[in-house]
Amino acid sequence: MVEWKRNLGFLWAAQVFSLIGFSFALPFVPFYLQELGVSGREQVRLWSGLFNAGAGIPLAIATPIWGALADRLGRKPMSLRASLGGAQLLAFMGLARTPGMLLVFRVLQGVFTGTITANLTLAVAGTPERNQGFAIGLMNSAVFAGNTLGPLVGGLFADLFGFRRSFYLSSLSLLISFLILLFVKEQFVRQPLRLRWPRFNLARSWSPWRPFLPVISLIALLGLAGNLAVPIYPLLVQEIALPGLGVATQAGIVNAVAGLAVVLAGLLIGRLADRGGLLRLGTACAASAGVFLGTLAAARSLWALIPLRAASDFSFGGGDPILNILLARQVGPERRGLAFGLAGSARSVSWSLAGMLGGVLSAYAGFPAVFLTGAALFLATAGLLYRRARRVPAAAG
Repeated sequence: MVEWKRNLGFLWAAQVFSLIGFSFALPFVPFYLQELGVSGREQVRLWSGLFNAGAGIPLAIATPIWGALADRLGRKPMSLRASLGGAQLLAFMGLARTPGMLLVFRVLQGVFTGTITANLTLAVAGTPERNQGFAIGLMNSAVFAGNTLGPLVGGLFADLFGFRRSFYLSSLSLLISFLILLFVKEQFVRQPLRLRWPRFNLARSWSPWRPFLPVISLIALLGLAGNLAVPIYPLLVQEIALPGLGVATQAGIVNAVAGLAVVLAGLLIGRLADRGGLLRLGTACAASAGVFLGTLAAARSLWALIPLRAASDFSFGGGDPILNILLARQVGPERRGLAFGLAGSARSVSWSLAGMLGGVLSAYAGFPAVFLTGAALFLATAGLLYRRARRVPAAAG
């Protein structure tokens, strides 16, 4: 087997176990917070939003630093660091005794993890350029494969054995991801690490990555739209849950179906993207995501919530790899660690803002306001992609 395909197989498996670990327990934190003493509808919604936002800003600060270190020391060490750090911090979350303690571990998770960006950077660095669309789509599918299996099994496990023990199994899954990454081979000439503080020149530092800042801005906007409703899905399920089945199990099913839809989107769009027409594809994905998310404002049953969320996340999952491919094609191989680090930072900021905004909107304006705001952001992203396609017809295919 060609070396890059072998590495991609191991990276796909490591990414799946990584996301199983994070999605096995974290989607059910709104229920765990109630177990830790948070009560009242508004307080639960606010704490849920705060928890979802907690890792975002630290991750935004740390990701470019880890990305720059990846360009100097190698991408594989960064992937190993992210998986091992995640394993430790998820175990600590299972030991939390107060909501504040849980939030502290969430913030530390943002500092020391970042498995998605680290593994994606390693995959892109080791894949021939003509196959990078396939590699990015495949790695994106791994993220959502983990996000499908994790909540499906995690919700059932939490209903049977409790939320605290779920975090211990989450930690074990991240440890398995770490062990799989040991088999990845990276051809990298390590540069000496200079301990002196570098001189900073704003013009010189700005110029290398100025061309791909518009793509990073689109990544941030798409992430804000796609993550705005994440804190409220478990609480919405809690309000409309069917009798006779655990609430965590039902929330896990909703997340799993949505994750499966994004797995299919990642594989399909990744293949289509290699044929060209990136911007047209991105515009269609963002617009359809907005339409489906907007209709969720009227969903008051599980039978409406499941297909509409799956359709919205399918479209969202198609748009994200397109922007990653655009970014990879606009930056040289020697700076891709920094570029994907900045993109990861942008995602983290949008994730943090989405958590806070989603929590506040749901607490004071209700669930429909969250869905309608997210839909408007998706449509704004579609409009910007359409304008970019009109200006750059060659890139649009």
